Order: sequence, then C-alpha cells, then structure tokens
Amino acid sequence: MDKEEKIQKIIRYKNKIDTLMHEKYHKLAYKYGLSLGQYHLLIELDELMLDVDDELKGPTVGEIAKNINNSQNTMSEKITRLENRGLVKRIKDSEDRRISRIVLTEEGRNLIDSIDKEANSKFLFNSISKMEDKDINNLLSCLENLIEQMNGIE
Repeated sequence: MDKEEKIQKIIRYKNKIDTLMHEKYHKLAYKYGLSLGQYHLLIELDELMLDVDDELKGPTVGEIAKNINNSQNTMSEKITRLENRGLVKRIKDSEDRRISRIVLTEEGRNLIDSIDKEANSKFLFNSISKMEDKDINNLLSCLENLIEQMNGIE
C-alpha cells in the first residue's frame, strides 16, 4: 500500500469514528428524551452562543431557522417544545420588543454537557482504555503530530 492509499484509509477511519460517535450521541439524546431534531437544535444554539458574551444578543428564531434550513414557523414550534421542557428561554430584544432572542437555560446547557460527557467517557474512553499501552502511546504521539501538521497548514 503506497502513502496515498494509507492516507485515504486513515481518512476513511476518521470518518468511521465520526459516524460511530454521532450515533452514540443520538442514542444518548433519545435516552435523555430528546428527538434528533431537538438535540441538533440545542447543539446549534450552543454553537451560535459561543461568540456571544451577552444573552441579550443571542440568536433570533429567524437566525436559527436560517442556519438549520428550516422555516421560521417550524423553528418556532421546535423552540416552544424545548422552552416547555425548560431547556431554552426566549428573551425579548431590548431594541425591538417584537423580536425574541433564544438562549440555552442552565438546564439545557447541563443536558448538553451530560450527553457530551457520557459519550466521551462511556464510549471513547472505554474504547481507548481497552487498547494496549504501547498502542495508546503510539496513537497519542500520532495525533499530536497530526495536530501540529494541521496547525501549520494555512
């Protein structure tokens, strides 16, 4: 197997790991009583809030709908269901009271964190811990090297 074939195989393995982790997250979302749509909406909202230091500047229903490619009415219904569960809240815009900003509640953030922690600890950690020490050290070294290489590429 030449270098290019090996690289392609690594990429396929990386994609397979992504798929396995994604499936694990979905199972955990169901376990916590979330539909896939609700779970993805919480994740999208979490990602949209990463660069926002003030919840009064959280995304609007329309902004979230645009990011997920849903209609505003559909998104509003989904948000209402999450709001009824206490996972998100609507905050009226300070400049235009017709606009609602959507933010994760502490309960919503805790749920995302719980799913993330459980997926990583029960699935990824347990899978890696079954490997031999030399293989773990080799994997760690290779991943560190890959990250260094990726950081150096513009």
